[in-house]
Amino acid sequence: MELIDIGCNLTHDSFDKDRAEVIANAQAQGVVQMVVTGASEAGSVRARELAADWPGVLFATAGVHPHLASE
Repeated sequence: MELIDIGCNLTHDSFDKDRAEVIANAQAQGVVQMVVTGASEAGSVRARELAADWPGVLFATAGVHPHLASE
């Protein structure tokens, strides 16, 4: 079975050291595509950058989380 993860927070800096490994591990478990969520302006830009780095695997959303709306 092929899976799509619809809510990855791969923009978080905690993934900076092992993001490729996390993606590879997900793929090994049958996750063929992942949607990287953007919850701020900067996070949305980063999600788009990651999607460009992993074409056909990562896709980006752009948005602002309500907790960040005042920023």
